[in-house]
Amino acid sequence: MLSVGSLGSQKRVGGRSPGANLISQWLTLKRNFRSFRDSPRRAAFQIKQSSSGIEIDASDDSVQSLAPPSNLQRFEGIAFSSSGNIIGVATSDTNTVFLFRRKANGRFEDTPYWSINGPRSGLNYPHDVSFALSGDTELLAVAQRGGSIAIYEKNKTNDNYGPDPVFEICGPKTKLNYSDGVAFVPPNNEFLAACNLEIGSISFYRKTPRSPIGFKLEPVFELKHKSLSNPDGLAFSQCGKWLAVANHGNHSVSIFQRRRILSGGKLKYGPEPLTVIKDPGLRHPHSVAFTPETNHLVVTNAGANYFSVYEPTKHVFKMHWSQTPVVQKTVGPDIIFKEVNARNKMEGGPKGVAIHQSRLAICSPEHGVKIYSLRERRLVR
Repeated sequence: MLSVGSLGSQKRVGGRSPGANLISQWLTLKRNFRSFRDSPRRAAFQIKQSSSGIEIDASDDSVQSLAPPSNLQRFEGIAFSSSGNIIGVATSDTNTVFLFRRKANGRFEDTPYWSINGPRSGLNYPHDVSFALSGDTELLAVAQRGGSIAIYEKNKTNDNYGPDPVFEICGPKTKLNYSDGVAFVPPNNEFLAACNLEIGSISFYRKTPRSPIGFKLEPVFELKHKSLSNPDGLAFSQCGKWLAVANHGNHSVSIFQRRRILSGGKLKYGPEPLTVIKDPGLRHPHSVAFTPETNHLVVTNAGANYFSVYEPTKHVFKMHWSQTPVVQKTVGPDIIFKEVNARNKMEGGPKGVAIHQSRLAICSPEHGVKIYSLRERRLVR
């Protein structure tokens, strides 16, 4: 991450360092943006944006930022608990999952109240997280790049999870391979789905009968399609009808529908996608999330300094999503993004994304967690 100190230590030119000039330029741009924010031109922009049915408030006084406890932590995956009162964040390099708790005023505490790590956790490069209610308890699933999913149960006397997993989906039977993303399948959470980045597939695991915490180790369904290219993140609509997959390898997003006809009562998605978003602005898409009311699709770009929102529209009996974003939001200063992205074109941008009701949370290694206010205006089902 680029710091003021590192900029200031660069060679000085004409009495000022290049870093100081860049910072001065950034502050000027920020002042200009604030002037634009209060102008009639900005009001017209808001009207145009609201016509898409979704509004995201990215003003400085609205967005809450949560910094990682130290610079060693790289935030990769994020999720809200079922109640929305807890945010879980996976930090891959330090094999830790941090939990942040919401305060009475609606904002989240600045520091994590609990962490899952150490030998007892068994975590090995955790990359994504997902919460779900299961009977009278709540589970937290953690996808690990080594090819396993650790499941932790909420303590019934407090908001802690772990430190020991109550179940693990791992071993040759699971066919997990570079499992970067994980999500429970709504609305009943009877299945758990995971991305296999290297082999380009999505694996589904069924909960074992009469057990609130166990899952069968063999996948009951594997989704494969030529559009899936290094799938890095996945998400389901709140009703469970649609599945979106972020294809890190070919800069696209595939959206599938759950099959009801000719499925034999079994869980199946596809076989063909409803939409493959091939927006040229997608740069190594990392994670996806559906909004709860209108089913707009939010996509983060690990290789770009913004996240994008795509609009659903009905076509006869099927839903499709737009090929161009109806909303696009910059996440951090371009100066920081360019410095990171120059070293690695797959880095520098936002990574994880999660939505609960009117809150949208983004996480990234460079900026920690950012929580935005979200407003939806039109119901699409």
